[in-house]
Amino acid sequence: MVDYLWEYKVLSILHSMISLGVAVLVLLKYKKGVFTPCSTDGVILFLFFLISFSFLRNYSEYGVFEFLKFLSYVSFYFVGRFISSGLRQIKILGLFSLVSLVYLTVLAAIGKGYAVWGGISTFTGGYYFKTDLAIAALILLTFSFVSINRRSLLVVAFLCAGFLVFKSNARIALPLLIVIPVFTVMVLRGVIAKVNIKAISVALIAMLAGMTLFAFIDFEGLGMLGFDFSDPFSAANTQGRSVIWAALLRAYFEAGLVGKLTGLGLDADLMAAALFSESIHLESVRAHNSYLYLLVCVGLLGSFSFYWLIYSIFSKVPYLLKYGAQKGREIPALSCSFLLLFLWLSMTTEIIIRPQLMILFFFFSGVLVQEYLKVKKNIRKAERAATSRA
Repeated sequence: MVDYLWEYKVLSILHSMISLGVAVLVLLKYKKGVFTPCSTDGVILFLFFLISFSFLRNYSEYGVFEFLKFLSYVSFYFVGRFISSGLRQIKILGLFSLVSLVYLTVLAAIGKGYAVWGGISTFTGGYYFKTDLAIAALILLTFSFVSINRRSLLVVAFLCAGFLVFKSNARIALPLLIVIPVFTVMVLRGVIAKVNIKAISVALIAMLAGMTLFAFIDFEGLGMLGFDFSDPFSAANTQGRSVIWAALLRAYFEAGLVGKLTGLGLDADLMAAALFSESIHLESVRAHNSYLYLLVCVGLLGSFSFYWLIYSIFSKVPYLLKYGAQKGREIPALSCSFLLLFLWLSMTTEIIIRPQLMILFFFFSGVLVQEYLKVKKNIRKAERAATSRA
């Protein structure tokens, strides 16, 4: 909802306060339960400390909005850690997602919810940015494939999501239309737990081969923004992003040692684009890359802390798939799918400051960690019982 009403910044503050309030209420509700802290909790708190340090050291009014977003991320992570596991509403989420995909598809088909981007009529579905519509479609597709069993309904979800992504002109999202359904099915069936280096290599080769097929697609003929494959990283192809990225890197390398290590502030990407891009058209643009955003805004320490957090969370997935219940695979499927969305979309979007995906990412990461600790505790309890009987 915050990304949907992006123009109203007060909603960021309200949303963050609500997130913090929900986290406190959940904590109070489950205060009698046993909370087992783990190293991942420490990592996310350390990351938030670095974010807070960068924010306070380089305080700005616009940075307040970004700080509150990160506060809401941490809050929802701990909501996931404290909330009762099982997520019985997962089926409802799937049906809601399917209905939402159908509704948006109908809007696009009847010509409602369009805006002009780059001289091309683009379906945004009411979002301010066209990429947000593609992100929403992929999120809804993920929930559908994780929670719906009927193949006919999954086909409908896939076709609707594909239609919406094409209409959004978000070309970066196109490969995910194939990757997300295949990946979720692999996780739900336990196949992903058997993946080895050879399988990963074959998958990467297949993805690269698939990407080359886009060279034969006439994007302009389909009413989409054109793409020149002879110079894939040109400013025209990246819609100005390459100029922004160069400006961000220049700002980072010209910063002092403390700035390089701890960041230049949570809105430093805005200032870097304005100061170093040498273009009057880039005075109020964001990083369009989460990795560069982290590097410039929270520094080398903040970047590595975030990647450390990702490793700390998702290194638990193989254990959970191996020893957890088969019915509990929805959580790893959702968490890992949102990670894939983040890693891929971050190449051209500063999705790290988009609550639309990141709230779900951190919430289900918290649930994933909670499930891991629960399974590990039960395994140890069974091993102790077996040892005592022996």
